[in-house]
Amino acid sequence: MLSFLTASPPRTAIILAICGFLLNLYPLPLFANVQLILGNAAYVIAAVILGPRYAVAVALACAAGLYAIWGAEHVFVIFPLEALVLALAKRRGIYSLYAGVGFWLLIGMPLFYLYGLTLTPLPASHLPFIAFKQAINGLFYIGLGALLLMILPALMQNTTSHSKAPVRFSDKLTYSFTLFISLALLVAALLFNQFFIERQQELIKKNLQDNAVHLSQSTFDYLREHQKAITQGAQWLSMMGDSPEKQQDWLTQFNHGYPAFLTMLVANEQGNIVAASPAARMMDDAIQKGEYSVADRHYFKEAFYNQKPFISPVFLGRGFGSDPIVAISAPVYGKANVRHPSGILEGSLDLNRFVLIDRQNRHHSEQFLLLTDDNNRVIYASAPLDIPALSEFASAESGREYRTSLQLINLHDLDNPNPEYIYAEELLPNGWRLLVLSPFAPLMQLAETQFLRTCILLIISMVISFYLARLISRMLTGSLETIANEFSSPGEQPKPLPADAPAEVQTLYQSLKASQRQLMSYQLELEEKVATRTFELEKANQKLQALAERDALTGLYNRRHAVAGFAPLQALCERSGEAIAVVILDLDFFKAINDNHGHLAGDECLRQVATLLAQSFKRDSDLVARYGGEEFLLILPMTNALKIEHHLNLFRERLARHPVSIPGADEPLYLSISVGALVANASFSDSLETWLKVADDNLYQAKAGGRNRVICTLINDDAPGREQEQAPEPN
Repeated sequence: MLSFLTASPPRTAIILAICGFLLNLYPLPLFANVQLILGNAAYVIAAVILGPRYAVAVALACAAGLYAIWGAEHVFVIFPLEALVLALAKRRGIYSLYAGVGFWLLIGMPLFYLYGLTLTPLPASHLPFIAFKQAINGLFYIGLGALLLMILPALMQNTTSHSKAPVRFSDKLTYSFTLFISLALLVAALLFNQFFIERQQELIKKNLQDNAVHLSQSTFDYLREHQKAITQGAQWLSMMGDSPEKQQDWLTQFNHGYPAFLTMLVANEQGNIVAASPAARMMDDAIQKGEYSVADRHYFKEAFYNQKPFISPVFLGRGFGSDPIVAISAPVYGKANVRHPSGILEGSLDLNRFVLIDRQNRHHSEQFLLLTDDNNRVIYASAPLDIPALSEFASAESGREYRTSLQLINLHDLDNPNPEYIYAEELLPNGWRLLVLSPFAPLMQLAETQFLRTCILLIISMVISFYLARLISRMLTGSLETIANEFSSPGEQPKPLPADAPAEVQTLYQSLKASQRQLMSYQLELEEKVATRTFELEKANQKLQALAERDALTGLYNRRHAVAGFAPLQALCERSGEAIAVVILDLDFFKAINDNHGHLAGDECLRQVATLLAQSFKRDSDLVARYGGEEFLLILPMTNALKIEHHLNLFRERLARHPVSIPGADEPLYLSISVGALVANASFSDSLETWLKVADDNLYQAKAGGRNRVICTLINDDAPGREQEQAPEPN
């Protein structure tokens, strides 16, 4: 395949042009509308191996692929110009990556910024980011093309370069090192940005969806509560009778109990109002004369004729109130006829009350609530949305060119391809629609800021890697000949190297070939000795480690290890806000055991207690140690403060039931322990001595109180010396 590709410059140029055109038809989408161009690597290769004419021709073909999907004319100017610069730089012996950096800093970015400022409707504030993004993209495909030339040397066979001077090893090493590091950092930066933005999108999407579910449930509960109130109120009116005075008094009191109703009314079967709240509404002449009727309203018809509670769409009040309202109504029955309604009870919900539901969202300053009825009219919209109630809800899905999992929408400029809001929606059981919206611009600003920061760090890293590579290459080329001459043997004749090998490599090869066998022999012998001694040293270290950390009698950790292990456990629990229990256990009457049964019996008792402790406190994080003599120490991180005392008592009871067989004794011994414990948040103190002092005081109280008991202090506050709870456990 490579021989066919490099058969002649025209054929090579045609193949590269086709590959570049096809690859540019499918740029890699990153985040939002940011795309990664790969096809332009074709004209980078052409610039290096074919020269200016073919490079410009291939660049025009690559630009045609981008124009087919972008429709932007600037690609026919900037990219052929870049190909020309790269080809001319190659003739002067300048590597492609270096030439690309110079082109984008001096020509590409200024030219792109000028084009965007004068010939596009793009906002000036976005142009620096767009130009910078294009420059980073340019460095990526230049690095990709240079890497392909490096790993496929057969491509260089068709080069038209006029430079015949051998390349210095130091320069080639510097460039190779810089190219690999720069490309790796660039890929890492792009992947990091991609992961960061996707993670942010997932968090935003989940947060919006959770808030939409919560707010929709709150809205439905709010409606259901007031619908239930209207239904129950209608039942009270049905039992009360038809007395207008009683109905008026009751309605006024009822409205005081449910202030969310802006107005309330009771209408008879003709639709005439017989009671109203506020009561001042009844003073209206039309109502007094019985000329005002609500019989044509939906809330009257649905409640009266269908005889069921009803929640209306949003509508504008008339006469009895001129505010946008949602009416909730229910039928009222007379005492004489419980099957045919005698009227209705209606309450007009104040739409401004939905602001209370809006504020239940703790992000209400950054996220907005929009509620529409089943007729797609706005019931409520957060103030920043500037959408009046009763207006027809108009929106347009947007951001089709953006690579994102978020739902994007425009509410104001419906024809703008750039999205205005991210949203999540929920449909209420009554047909209402609730949307939680967040502005899209902050997310884009975050993405741009993150991209700029990582790319600035990338450029700094590239500069540092360049100078480090240059320094290392100079050190190598200056010293390798001397080192090679020291090990060379004049008796052997090395094999010849390829003619195009760098001069430094030829000298190094001739020197090292003669001493290769001798060095390999020394190396194998040395590796064998080192491996043997390393193995022996590791075994010795393991034994020393066990002796330094373990108690020889019980096999538990010793006091030194416990003291050293407290600090990391305390720091871990403090970061996670967890509690720690520090417990001191002391065998009761241990001296009497030694005096009566001998020290061997005492040692056996200690071993048995240690075994039971290891079985009872066996979490990986639990630290069980012999503290000294007959005392044991427990450090229990991430413990349940309310259960630790019970767990200690279980161990105390288990030990009391455990027989300890003593050689030479007719009957086994049964042991008891006294326990002093402190349970507190890890922030209580970072000093183990402070914890031990409290636990030791509790141990003293346990012994003074008759032994065989647990005294546990639970400290509720983070700071030492605050209010404590002490819980002794009797026998």
